[in-house]
Amino acid sequence: MLETIVPLKELLHPLADWVHPVFTQVYSWGEFRNWVWLAGALIAIDVIYRMANRSGSEPHSNPRWFYTHPSAILDYKFFVIQKLIVALFTVPLLLSALALGKWGSTVLTACFGSGPTWSAGAATLVIFGAIDLVLFDIGHYVSHYIQHKTPFFWEFHKIHHAAEVLTPVTSFRVHPVENILDSLIQAPLQGLALAVFFYLYVGQQSMMTIVWISAIFPLVYLIDNLRHSHISISFGPKLEHIISSPAQHQIHHSRAQQHLDTNFSRYFSFLDWIGGTLYVAKEGEALDFGLSEGPDPELADVWNLYWIPMKRAFRLLRRPYASPTRTSGATTNMNP
Repeated sequence: MLETIVPLKELLHPLADWVHPVFTQVYSWGEFRNWVWLAGALIAIDVIYRMANRSGSEPHSNPRWFYTHPSAILDYKFFVIQKLIVALFTVPLLLSALALGKWGSTVLTACFGSGPTWSAGAATLVIFGAIDLVLFDIGHYVSHYIQHKTPFFWEFHKIHHAAEVLTPVTSFRVHPVENILDSLIQAPLQGLALAVFFYLYVGQQSMMTIVWISAIFPLVYLIDNLRHSHISISFGPKLEHIISSPAQHQIHHSRAQQHLDTNFSRYFSFLDWIGGTLYVAKEGEALDFGLSEGPDPELADVWNLYWIPMKRAFRLLRRPYASPTRTSGATTNMNP
C-alpha cells in the first residue's frame, strides 16, 4: 500500500520549480540592488527638485504634486502587481543572457578547443561591462523602435507613454509582452558577449562576477532613474550625440510633433544618431507628457493596463495592416 504512494518530494518538485523564479525575483542580490537604486533615485529627485524650487511660489514646485498625481498612484499600484506578474509568469518566458552565454562558451569550446584561461582583472571587467552595456542598448533600441513602428506592439508600449507625470516608478509601467520582446532581442546580444568572456576567462562564470560588473556603473543607474522624472538634466549638444541624458528621454515622452519617435536609446544616443532618430535637448523647452489625444479612460486602472493592450492588439490582427498612430503627450507641463 505505502509503496504505491508518490513520494512527497516528487509532488513538491514541480512546485519548487515554479517558486524558484519568484524567490530569485524577490530576494536575489540583483533585485535588492534595484530597490536600493530606486529608493536612492526617489530621494535624490526630491532633494534636487526642492533645491531648484526654493521659493515654492508655483503650485507644482513641491515634488509631492508629482508623487500624488493620479498617474503616479497608478504607477505604484502597477509596480506592485508587475513584480508579482513578472516573477510568477513572465520570468519563465524570458531568455537568460547568462544561460545563453554559458551555452555559447561551450559551443566555442567545441569549435575551437579550450580557451586561453586568462584571468580577468578590473580593467578587463570594466571593458567587458561597457561592451555588454552597448550590446544591451542596441537590443533596447531595436526593440523600442519596433514597439513604436508596429501597430501590434505599440498597443502594449502605449501604456508606458500614457503616464502623465514621470517618476522613477514609471519605468516599471511596462507590459509583460514588452518585457518578452525586449528579452528576445537583448538576451542573444548580451549572451554573445558573455560567451566570448566565458570562453576567454574560463572558471569565472559565477553570478558574482556579473553582479560585480554591473555594480561598477553606479552613475549609469542613477542617471537611468532620473530619466523618468521632471528634472531636466542635459549633457550639452556634443555629449548628447554620444550619451543619452535624462532630458533626452523626457523628450521621448513629449507630446510635441517634433519630439515623436525620437531618442529610442537608453544609454548611448549615438545609436539614435546613426539611426536618424536623435533629438538633442534644447534649453528651456517645455514638455507635456502623456498621450496627445488626452488621457485614455480605458487605461485608468491596473487591470486595464494589462488587459486593454491585449484586446486592442489582437483586434488589429483581424484588420488590414496600417501604420501605428504614434501620438504621445497630454496635459502635464514639465516646466510649470
